[in-house]
Amino acid sequence: MATTATQPTSLIAFTLPSTPYSVRIARFYVRAALTYHKLGGYTEDAETITAELATNAIQHANAENFGLNLMRLEDSGAIAVIVTDPCPSPPLHRDPPDAAEHGRGLHIVAALSARWGWAPQNPGKAVYAILPAQG
Repeated sequence: MATTATQPTSLIAFTLPSTPYSVRIARFYVRAALTYHKLGGYTEDAETITAELATNAIQHANAENFGLNLMRLEDSGAIAVIVTDPCPSPPLHRDPPDAAEHGRGLHIVAALSARWGWAPQNPGKAVYAILPAQG
């Protein structure tokens, strides 16, 4: 019997202005969407990843706004956090000095997700992190 892949389900998708306050708003909506869909076990990690990716978009894309999409990957049961911005430059995964107060965002994203990456889009890029299915 052949099986067909199911489409990902968008839990939230919207655009926010590139202001520091938008990070708080993004976290709020991620928490609300996961709670509504009874996926609360993902909340803490998904909120942290959202905050890191949104902060990077705000600080480095030099754009008026950024996009946020939270998706349920039905085949695997995983969750994807996707932040888009119009800057085509790839995210930089740096190794900051021990005393540095900034520069560890993508390290945090990598530690909390099964995998992360980015893809070009027109215009700009999408940076994503996949949280594995919870057993």
